[in-house]
Amino acid sequence: MVVLWPGMRKNRAMPTPARPANNEGAQEPIAHLGNLVKAAIIAYLRAHPESGAKAIIDALGLPKATVAPYLGELEGAGLVLAKPPRESRERGEWVVYWVNDAAVSELVLRLAQELGEI
Repeated sequence: MVVLWPGMRKNRAMPTPARPANNEGAQEPIAHLGNLVKAAIIAYLRAHPESGAKAIIDALGLPKATVAPYLGELEGAGLVLAKPPRESRERGEWVVYWVNDAAVSELVLRLAQELGEI
């Protein structure tokens, strides 16, 4: 059952997310860095490079089901590097992660430019 609020018609489409004009430059940095869990993973790995997933999960105090997908997204985006890389990893293999400092710095700079900071 769909709950309608006053004035809403049954066939009305759902509203689309608001997107300001000329925001393309900020979209990628915000997508990758605009999440507290992702930011915490990057911060932890900057302070503790070559850490395993368990150490990250324990340090953040969050469940594996929360941290693992974000860790995978960061690795897929090239912001976090892993040994062995995802393509050659075998099931159950111990993986260590570290931050791709150049890629993270580039995103932070792009966001700062979009915000008019630099």
